[in-house]
Amino acid sequence: MSDHVTDWETKTLPVPEAGRRYFGLGRNASYAAAKRGEIPTIQIGRLLRASVVALERKLEEAGQTAAVKRLDPISRGGPTRRRSA
Repeated sequence: MSDHVTDWETKTLPVPEAGRRYFGLGRNASYAAAKRGEIPTIQIGRLLRASVVALERKLEEAGQTAAVKRLDPISRGGPTRRRSA
């Protein structure tokens, strides 16, 4: 196998494999997540592949968002109640 094909295969994964590796999803749940845009995909003809770079970026951004929410005192504890005047 040439380096070019190996390089391409490491940058994309079949949708069910990406769902299983990154989120522990089954085949149907992986395709459903891809349809909702939760698994970033690239479609070439009938071939649907998940972008490893985009998946890892999305997970990194989600981790940063979660960290900000934990540090933000306003978002901690959920919504606040309004007091009656």
